[in-house]
Amino acid sequence: MGGTPPRGLIRNRAARVRSDLTELTERRTADAAQRAAEERVAKAKAELEAAQAQLRQVKSGGQAATHLVAAPAPAGQSGKRSKEELAGIRAWARANGHQVADRGNPAKAVLDAYDAAHRTTTLAEAS
Repeated sequence: MGGTPPRGLIRNRAARVRSDLTELTERRTADAAQRAAEERVAKAKAELEAAQAQLRQVKSGGQAATHLVAAPAPAGQSGKRSKEELAGIRAWARANGHQVADRGNPAKAVLDAYDAAHRTTTLAEAS
């Protein structure tokens, strides 16, 4: 009995492999859609947290809201950001693929990326 396997056995194996491949493809597609949705939710949460931080700052400091949105913190003043603003930056960083701790100041590279992204967004909105 050392010959080739019967054709029926080969067909059954091929059908199982096709079925497994179809299932894996569907799972990969579903996983990708879930990841994309989670990224959109994380970005929306980051934007909400940043907006809430700006609102708290406006309420406590009396600065104009347009000033807060239009002007990111100047370079070299990253140490003077409020706790709320830092929380918003950390949320934005996570939503954009940066690794940051739950507390403390984010790395300078993260702060620079945040400032650049918001400066670009602000300039595009102003156009």
